[in-house]
Amino acid sequence: MDFINIGSTPTEEDCFGVGNPLAKEECKLFMAQLEREFPAGFFAVKGFPHDFGYYYEVVAYLREGDEYKDERQAAYDAEGDAEPLWDEISAPLVAALRVKAA
Repeated sequence: MDFINIGSTPTEEDCFGVGNPLAKEECKLFMAQLEREFPAGFFAVKGFPHDFGYYYEVVAYLREGDEYKDERQAAYDAEGDAEPLWDEISAPLVAALRVKAA
């Protein structure tokens, strides 16, 4: 199944680095934010191998067929027009992750 890489965090936010054990949790928070912003989308957290460990990104799947037209549009919208900052739900959860990492 084809997919689009959306990223690991909103575009104007910092993210945990490759191999950080909390990076996947951070991506899950971003995925939840995208699901609130683009409810028709089909998002998932996907891991990718790297020399220094795995890194994680939110991806939007592009299923074929007319019945998935809205889902595909949500994927393209999320790729280009997602909120660039953490929303009011995600921001305190991300702050808690940062405290946990310190």
